[in-house]
Amino acid sequence: MSTPAPAAAATPPPVAHPLDEFSDRISPMLVKELRQGLRAKTFVIVFLALQAMLAVVLLAAIGASSSEDAGRSVSTIIFLFFSLAVVIVQPLRGIGALHNEIKGNTIDLMVLTRLGAWRIVLGKWVSIVSQSALLLTAIAPYLILRYFFGRMNLFAELNLLLLIFLASALFTAITVGLSAIPSILIRGLLPLVMALYIGAGIFAASDDYFGDLIEFCALQEDGSGWALLAGLVTAAYFGWSSLALGASMIAPMAENHSTVRRLLTLAVVAGFAVIATVANFDREAIGPVLLLFCAPAIAIAVTEPLQLLPPICRPFLRFGAAGKLAGRFLYPGWPSGILFSGLLIALGVGAVLLHLRAGGGPGWAFDDKFVILMLGALGTLLLPGLLIRLMPRRIPRTFSLFLLFAGILIGTAIGLSIVAEEVENDSFMWAFAWIPPVQFNLMDLIYRDYYDSVAPGATGPPGSPDYQPLVLTGIATCSIYYLGMLLFALRNFRSIREVEEEAATITRSAP
Repeated sequence: MSTPAPAAAATPPPVAHPLDEFSDRISPMLVKELRQGLRAKTFVIVFLALQAMLAVVLLAAIGASSSEDAGRSVSTIIFLFFSLAVVIVQPLRGIGALHNEIKGNTIDLMVLTRLGAWRIVLGKWVSIVSQSALLLTAIAPYLILRYFFGRMNLFAELNLLLLIFLASALFTAITVGLSAIPSILIRGLLPLVMALYIGAGIFAASDDYFGDLIEFCALQEDGSGWALLAGLVTAAYFGWSSLALGASMIAPMAENHSTVRRLLTLAVVAGFAVIATVANFDREAIGPVLLLFCAPAIAIAVTEPLQLLPPICRPFLRFGAAGKLAGRFLYPGWPSGILFSGLLIALGVGAVLLHLRAGGGPGWAFDDKFVILMLGALGTLLLPGLLIRLMPRRIPRTFSLFLLFAGILIGTAIGLSIVAEEVENDSFMWAFAWIPPVQFNLMDLIYRDYYDSVAPGATGPPGSPDYQPLVLTGIATCSIYYLGMLLFALRNFRSIREVEEEAATITRSAP
């Protein structure tokens, strides 16, 4: 009879090294996404492909270039492949970041834990940005190789490398924020179109403008430092707005993301106006930049669903009448969003006029073409907001529908310009002057008609084209569109007052 083998002595489990595991202080969403992202085939392929292409192409460039041009070729190749990897490939991985969680019905489970909407979105974004940072550290040996060729502006090239990384973080924030939108046309097609344009810009910069980029990043030219600061503020604002959009779309109704987003928008617009005045920016450039700040805020504000709850009103009611007045601009929902949009437009116009007066410009005069461009762009934001209010109630009035209407307006203007090129009398476009993008076509029409009317052989045309009718048309259409939205908003303020009364009753009855 055989005796049983003695049982092996129990050994304690191995103790993990502190560097082998993530800290408990790090968000569990970030830990989950990092582990999955680093194991993903896409990241592994990008990482290995970047290393292989840089190694092979750089050796070929060194052998084929003269000693004077080798350093420049090495820098160009490094920045080209690094830009394609972190500005194109990495951000596109965020297209399905939030949509996959929504499709898998895991968002509600996450929200029930301590993971709020912002922590979920930030975890997705930081995970992809961290992997891009790993790619940034992976190209350090090639920068050391570049240094040995001499004639290297170390500060400028490191600054450019950092700006490329920040551009990657911005594009990643946009794709992650848009990934919460149900429509595949917005969530997938829009980032792909952006990637195509960005890729074309990267190739153009590496071929023709790389030297200019290095000179700008050296910050030796007058105003380059202020321009860089303004660009960083703009990028940070767009990135934050995109992430805030994604967080608001997956957040429960009781979470108020609108108030902070709108207050920050007002602060950023006012801060940029101060920077533009101190740095004496070109007055024809400050308007488009301010419009870039206002565009996403207006588009989000006029499409927010009206889901106001008493707990959201309670902090405003503590300040009495002043709190109620502030709530009309800062409450979640499109009615207050329309009032906020008007306040934001007024602040932007005031900032431009203040910059004119501080800069000693010729009164309040603007070039008519500049005014038409600004009014046309503003009208392209306001008309879709009015159109979604005119839609039947059974149709969801969402951010995707707003972008769809804006795209239709722009496509209509492009189609009319093509038709105008094929016909002899293109004055028919004045019948479509109420479409804001068509006003850009009419500006070119006025310019061509004026110079065609000049007698042959004349030394120069007297005066200049008369754009005043088109300017008045732009002012009238923008005013009508905003007033139309304002009428819809005022009709819904009664429901807002009812929620405020309910919040006040609950507060009085509370022990």
